[in-house]
Amino acid sequence: MLRSHWHATLHQAPLPGIDLPSTADVVVVGAGVVGAATALWLTRAGLQPLVIDRHGPAAGASGHNGGILAAGLAENYLAATARYGASTARELYALSLAGQRLMVDLIQQEQIECDLRLHGNLNLAIGEAQLTIAGATVAALQGDGFPAQLLDRTTAQELVAIPLGAAVSGARFNPAAGTLHSGRLVYGLLAAAQRHGALCSWGVTLRQVITANGRLHLITDRGTIDTAAAVIAVNAWSGDVLPELARRITMVRGQVLCTVPVEPFIACGFGASFTPTGEYGQQTVTGQVLFGGCRAIAPNHDVGVQPGEVSPEVQGALETSLGRLFPTLAGINIERRWSGAMAFTADYLPIVVNPVPGLFAIGGFSGHGMPFAAIVGRHLAEAVQTGTIPSALAPFRIDRPTLAVE
Repeated sequence: MLRSHWHATLHQAPLPGIDLPSTADVVVVGAGVVGAATALWLTRAGLQPLVIDRHGPAAGASGHNGGILAAGLAENYLAATARYGASTARELYALSLAGQRLMVDLIQQEQIECDLRLHGNLNLAIGEAQLTIAGATVAALQGDGFPAQLLDRTTAQELVAIPLGAAVSGARFNPAAGTLHSGRLVYGLLAAAQRHGALCSWGVTLRQVITANGRLHLITDRGTIDTAAAVIAVNAWSGDVLPELARRITMVRGQVLCTVPVEPFIACGFGASFTPTGEYGQQTVTGQVLFGGCRAIAPNHDVGVQPGEVSPEVQGALETSLGRLFPTLAGINIERRWSGAMAFTADYLPIVVNPVPGLFAIGGFSGHGMPFAAIVGRHLAEAVQTGTIPSALAPFRIDRPTLAVE
């Protein structure tokens, strides 16, 4: 499997693991950013969670993304309002904004060294039509009390030290955003959870969950764990464990490239929409430019494709698009390429379920889990303690109208 920039530059000693125990207070399945945040919140509540993962920290989407922590939804706010209704869209955006700020708080409180830079996110408009949509989006966000700014081309250029491509007409700027090192973030959250009492067991694959005598029995390839409660946060692999999620959460391969280091030219994260599925990126603190997206170029948009390898058509489109955004980067040498498994739903929102007492599962963040991880993790920790999914996660219920499955 191709290594992501985040895994290749983690530079941390492996997190300690234990042999799989036969019992646990509560089990968190999945060591991505949501599982890690959930484990940390559980320890803060005085519990001792056991975290299990088939590979290790950030092995899924969290360790193969663009490292962007930006408030917002997987869909444009105008599209989200049309799909969910104004009230729900506003509620969801507010949740993402609170989540983005909460993650910043966790990073600072736990002193997690993950290259966090809070310089916002620049969504570059390609052509006048996209700039018009950007203006309407900013107006809608500002009307609902959310931070957003519309920039003309000149103002956008002021945030970028190399020339913008000729097609860039302006930008929508999101102040509630930052960039970070995804691998170090997840590692840091798990390390903090371990400091507070969490245990981890690596190389464990959950096969099935059964109930007996009011207890959960997690059947794994390494043995059975008896527990009172469990949180399953395996995202693209949710359907492997819970059949009710198999038809509702779809694995989608996302591809990224990373250039050789160049002189610093942009402090904020950035994105564009050269293709219908969108593009995103950042320049790391060591100078590399990460750029992902362009899956619309792939057959069937890379839906259902296992991660690990990359395809020449998508990688070629990424190189072309990066050169169109920043012409001086056209033809730049590429340091590494990788792909990861995103998890999409029909309406671009995650799903939370409580199929039996004590068991909670969430997945399907549709490529936008970073701003939700901290706050969703806190609510899942609360669910473990109360036995009920908090009302704040009601928009993610499986029986919502926008998630109808034929």
